[in-house]
Amino acid sequence: MAGQHHQRLTPKQLALRDLESARVELSRQIDLVAEKWNPRAVMTRSFERYRVAWIGGAAVAGLAALKFLMPSPTRTHDPHDELGDAPRGWGRSNGALAMLLMPLLAMGRKAAMNYGMQFVQSWLQKRAAEPAHAPGTTE
Repeated sequence: MAGQHHQRLTPKQLALRDLESARVELSRQIDLVAEKWNPRAVMTRSFERYRVAWIGGAAVAGLAALKFLMPSPTRTHDPHDELGDAPRGWGRSNGALAMLLMPLLAMGRKAAMNYGMQFVQSWLQKRAAEPAHAPGTTE
């Protein structure tokens, strides 16, 4: 009968037990919410769902930044000028454009090199997997 000893819990003990189980459940729910609403996870889901909108927004933002950073060229008409209306002010804005484009070109070059290396590596692996044919033999 010692194994079947049932102890009656007082209301205070019942409340403490319920409180502990609620704390465990709350902790588990907080972990789930933190995982689901992590900024990186939210942005990843947004990029996956609205890829075209993100690309369009980036293009519009890029054009707006270029328009803001590059002043509109002022045109003067000189009758003795052989080229006619020559834009002025381009030398000053080329520095800003170069500052914007240099990181983009670096990222593009890196992406192109990675893609090229993967392509060459897969091509070489395919070539290595093919059986070598001796010259002068027919299949």
